Amino acid sequence: MGDPAGIGPEIVARALAMPALRRIARLAVVGDPEVMIRAARRTRPPLRFREMSTRDADLHADAPGIPLVASSGDGWGAVRPGSATAASGRMAAKAIEAAAALALEGRADGVVTAPISKAALQSAGYPYPGHTEFFGALAGVPDTRMLFVGGDFRILLASVHLPLRQVADRVTVESLGRTLDFAAAALRNFRWGARSVVAVLAMNPHAGEGGLFGDEEKRVIDPSIEAARARGIRVEGPYPADTFFAKHKNRRDLGIVVAMYHDQGLIPAKSGGIGGAANVTLGLPFVRSSVDHGTAFDRAWKGGARAPDPAGLVTAIKVGVELAKRAVRPLEWTWP
Repeated sequence: MGDPAGIGPEIVARALAMPALRRIARLAVVGDPEVMIRAARRTRPPLRFREMSTRDADLHADAPGIPLVASSGDGWGAVRPGSATAASGRMAAKAIEAAAALALEGRADGVVTAPISKAALQSAGYPYPGHTEFFGALAGVPDTRMLFVGGDFRILLASVHLPLRQVADRVTVESLGRTLDFAAAALRNFRWGARSVVAVLAMNPHAGEGGLFGDEEKRVIDPSIEAARARGIRVEGPYPADTFFAKHKNRRDLGIVVAMYHDQGLIPAKSGGIGGAANVTLGLPFVRSSVDHGTAFDRAWKGGARAPDPAGLVTAIKVGVELAKRAVRPLEWTWP
């Protein structure tokens, strides 16, 4: 469902109103029933849900209506449309917890998430920067990574939500080595082996220009690449980031590109506009994909011409379904 005060419930309803999308997999919604029913009334024709509790949810039953798993009973009265509040953060968190439980118990093959507000989540007492870290804690996994899938590239981040001034200190030989292991494991887990090259971007302008613009390439990235090659990973780089995407757009052997920091990777990932890419969490025991945009509080629940575009969620659903079908189970995130 996402944050109920944002566009999440609306884009979920608008996406599920597409018959072609419903045909690619058996889809269900996890969220507050009152909120989701209100969102469903805005579609034409209105969606029909089949409500159930988390405990007895049977997502595979052949019955009329889209399964709606009730994750909370706060109701529409707890929502302030367009505003991040502790109440909306709590409702979003309950939906995340319920969806994770369904996946961890094997009742769902994957989870697709609508956008949440990090501020609302934390004001509700959940100390996570976002979905990725929250799911990691629920699954009890020690480490996760963010991979963006869509367009011409799959882009994996070596660091995520950090101030830029901290990136050089936080990307170490050890952490980058682990990121390269995640890349190799993803190529194996999702059967992308035919596109097996992992390309690594430089951290500094012109790949450091021989140390003139920084020494992270020589001190961190080069040793990480050499160690990864010794572990059997086909790695190239470090490539100057400013020219890489234009030069390598048509490479058929390119599996994953590793970007050093958030915007270095997300600018090319999102350059195709809304719906161009989906965020995939590596490291979980189940497939999880997400939209590549935020809650858009300024457009939430406005209706009419300002009704939110579900393109990003449609992409996330398609990516999630494809990966769930391709996945080698159980998902293993160690290498080799």
